[in-house]
Amino acid sequence: MAKLDVQHFLGIYQLRKRMQDDGITNPGNDMKRFTREFVEKLSKMPLEEEVRIEGKSFFDSKENLIVTLPR
Repeated sequence: MAKLDVQHFLGIYQLRKRMQDDGITNPGNDMKRFTREFVEKLSKMPLEEEVRIEGKSFFDSKENLIVTLPR
């Protein structure tokens, strides 16, 4: 499996955000907020920074919480 890094997730979630902004998809407000927050945080991180998923939470390589998926 390829390394999961900021670049990987940023590409996916920027696309999801664009689709939400354009009205192509319409998830609940919690998910829209999550997507916006995740993209904002990832865009400030180095692209090669590894991202780890544990449960519903995303962590950087130093074990700092990036964001948690809404319920």
